[in-house]
Amino acid sequence: MSDKTSESTVEETLCGIGFFKPKWLQVFASKKAYVIVYGILGFNQLMLSSYFNGTLTTMEKRFKFSSQMSGIISSFWDLFSLLSFLITSYFAGKGHRTRWLAIGFMFIGLSCFIRLLPHIIYGPGKEALQYTVEYSNNVNSALLLSNMTKQNDNLCDAVPAVDDCRNEHGWNMAAVLLCATNAILGMGFSLYWTCGAAYLDDNVRNNVMPMLLAIVHCIRMLGPLFGYMLAAYTLTKFIEPSLTPTITNEDPRWVGAWWMGWCKICTLKIRWTPIGISCLAFSTTMLLFPRTLPRAAARKKEKSEKITKPISTDFVTSIKRILTNRILLFGSASNSFFVLGLIGYWTFMPKYMETQFRQTAAKSNFASGAIGILSSGLGVITSGMIISKFKPPPRSLALWNFVSQSLEVIGHLLYISLGCTMDNLHGQWNSDRTWNLTMDCNADCNCGQSMRYNPICSFDRSTTFYSPCYAGCAQESTVTGGVKTYSNCTCIGGLGTANEGTCPIDCTRDFIIFLVVMGMMRFLSSSGRAGSTIIHFRCVRPEDKSLSLGFAEVVLALVAFLPGPVMYGTIVDTTCLVWGRKCGTNGNCWLYDGNRLKYYLNITSACFLTVGTLLDIGVWYNVKDLKIYDDDGDGGGGGIGHNVDEKPLPVDTNSNTDMVKFNSSSGNVKL
Repeated sequence: MSDKTSESTVEETLCGIGFFKPKWLQVFASKKAYVIVYGILGFNQLMLSSYFNGTLTTMEKRFKFSSQMSGIISSFWDLFSLLSFLITSYFAGKGHRTRWLAIGFMFIGLSCFIRLLPHIIYGPGKEALQYTVEYSNNVNSALLLSNMTKQNDNLCDAVPAVDDCRNEHGWNMAAVLLCATNAILGMGFSLYWTCGAAYLDDNVRNNVMPMLLAIVHCIRMLGPLFGYMLAAYTLTKFIEPSLTPTITNEDPRWVGAWWMGWCKICTLKIRWTPIGISCLAFSTTMLLFPRTLPRAAARKKEKSEKITKPISTDFVTSIKRILTNRILLFGSASNSFFVLGLIGYWTFMPKYMETQFRQTAAKSNFASGAIGILSSGLGVITSGMIISKFKPPPRSLALWNFVSQSLEVIGHLLYISLGCTMDNLHGQWNSDRTWNLTMDCNADCNCGQSMRYNPICSFDRSTTFYSPCYAGCAQESTVTGGVKTYSNCTCIGGLGTANEGTCPIDCTRDFIIFLVVMGMMRFLSSSGRAGSTIIHFRCVRPEDKSLSLGFAEVVLALVAFLPGPVMYGTIVDTTCLVWGRKCGTNGNCWLYDGNRLKYYLNITSACFLTVGTLLDIGVWYNVKDLKIYDDDGDGGGGGIGHNVDEKPLPVDTNSNTDMVKFNSSSGNVKL
């Protein structure tokens, strides 16, 4: 019987699947190989979510979403993560964790292919096509322009424009498809933490935990960097690359190729999905890892001889232990409010930069990736190295969490003082704090609410108008270089002329200051996450680790990820000045009140961050007797979170990864 048990143990430490377990593959049955593959899976997931967040404002523009709808789409990720967390954290946690993790990432790879469907089905959209040379020349295209006719150019006209409301409900199905992709992604993502993190924690020593955590974070942090950079690149390309646009990517009407990151057109016109294929490839690699790494199995066998009390695997008993674990409860609550305070930025950071600092979508994504993500990665790596070298006590780790989170609150209050002055947009306030574009000078122009956004700037560069019609312009001409000019504008004094585009505003100084402050805040806040993750893993019994991760993620989803995107999307929508309208319904917002946006967003974030900071005091108070290093004696089973009648259990060779979800879904990324 012992021979069979020994043989079974050996089988569980071999790389491969089924009969495919060659000797040459066994060299990869190590923590180094696992950390690399696990980190790359995280890299793919974060690249996916950050790319989605980076292109979100463009998708709003293309499919006429409100920010609230964007928040609902993002919340589908977290809703389905929540539905699968408790099941996967318990049952998958007691099964073959790496195989469950691999299956999860196959779902994530599948979601990449589904994300292409809105563009494949609905194309670039008629409004975007109006800003092309082919449309201006009324050239028929077999693929895109077959049934289109040239429309008026929004000049002042006594005849009111009539909306074409045929087939105007396609954006609803696009929203359904995007919700479906996030639902699939959420189911796959839940396994990344409940299985992947616990597997790593069970297979490495406590003392190497911080350094491995830093390595995993370092690899994963490249994901948002590449995701935002990819978004910055694709959004400089016109949504339909085969056509020649008449506007530049600096124009607010520009619609970039948001779909290109999911689908690349090769020379043979074969479409493929790089992010999806990468997820599928590395999930297959993860499928080959053993149930237990060989060295960890040897250490586990040695330590099991010292355990005299059997470990309970009863689900109800595990739940009771978790619900009476004060460190876990305070830590999960603190982390949830911390994420709730930042999720508005993760989801709408590109929109915030576009509105506050007059940056293009491409530049906003470049800044989010280059500054925000690199600062966060540097913070995690630095803290991991410091913890590995100096081994600070748990109270010091908890205290630094409190300090870094307090500085995050101050940073958000500083953001309020940064931003450009409001656009001098022609019009006046309505009683509901929306902007009325109709004045006496354009009242007879019949400029309908559904008129497309086509901004022009008065000749003296002092006033921006929503469109030539709202400026009362009766004539249009094109000068050298293709720039349109308008004349006989009744709302413009003097020469009565205007040029195409918004009036320029220089926000360089405030934008640079914002990036510096944001980089510092990201560095400080991320430096505290490593310590909180270590405390999380050490405050629970070994057999409760997967379930504790599931519990923490459920709390995170309920407090932050489910309500957060919708709440912040609603806040953003309340600051909208001018809605794009079609057939009597609101579409996307074209212009925001920058002052209200920065006050509403930053004060709301600061309030939630303050709650999280206060909850960190509870963590600090309760970790005084927690043992988190190998040379402390009992490793991870010895925290005060256990019931008082239970003696600490020795921990199997442990390490950890962070429990904080990025994604933001991101993305934004979620740090």
